Amino acid sequence: MSINIVKLEGERIFLRRLTEEDASEEYIRWMNDPEINQYLESRFVTHTIENTKAFLRSVTNENNYQFGIFDKKTNKHIGNIKIGSINHHHRYADVGFLIGNKDFWGKGIATEAIGLVTEFAFNVLGLHKLLGGAYSPNIGSIKAFLKNGYQQEGVKKSQYLCNGKYVDDIIVGKVNEK
Repeated sequence: MSINIVKLEGERIFLRRLTEEDASEEYIRWMNDPEINQYLESRFVTHTIENTKAFLRSVTNENNYQFGIFDKKTNKHIGNIKIGSINHHHRYADVGFLIGNKDFWGKGIATEAIGLVTEFAFNVLGLHKLLGGAYSPNIGSIKAFLKNGYQQEGVKKSQYLCNGKYVDDIIVGKVNEK
C-alpha cells in the first residue's frame, strides 16, 4: 500500500494521514495543554510548529500511519490516532490516540476512530495483532479500546508518574481472527 494520503470514513468522523501542513496553531495548543496531554508521554516536550512538522515527516513511512481525526460536519481537525511502529515480521503494531478538541470529549469519537484504524490495520495492512496502553486513571481511553473488542492483557504496576503519583499502565490487545 502506498504511504500517500489514506482516508478512512466513519459515521461522524473521517481519518486522514497527517502531513506537515496539518501542524496548525490549534494542534500545537492541544499538545501543550496540560489537561489534554496529561496521559501522553509527549507532555514532556514543548511542542512548536517546527518540531511538530519534523515529527510528522519522521512518521510518514510504511511503518507508521499518523492519522488526523476530522469531524465530518465541519472538516475540523479534532484529534489524532496512529498505528505504528509496525513490526512486519510478527505483523503487529501499537495504536495510540488523543482527542485534542475538548468539545468532542465523551462523545464516542475515540471509540469510532479506534474501530476505523483497527479495521484498516487488519483488512488492508494485514496485521495480526494491535496493542494499546493507557494510564489507569484514563478510564475513557480504556473503555474506547474495550468497546472495540480489545481485551486487557496485562498491567504494568506503578509504571508512570502522573499528577504527582505513580499509576498503572493498562495493556490491551486485539487479535485479527480472520
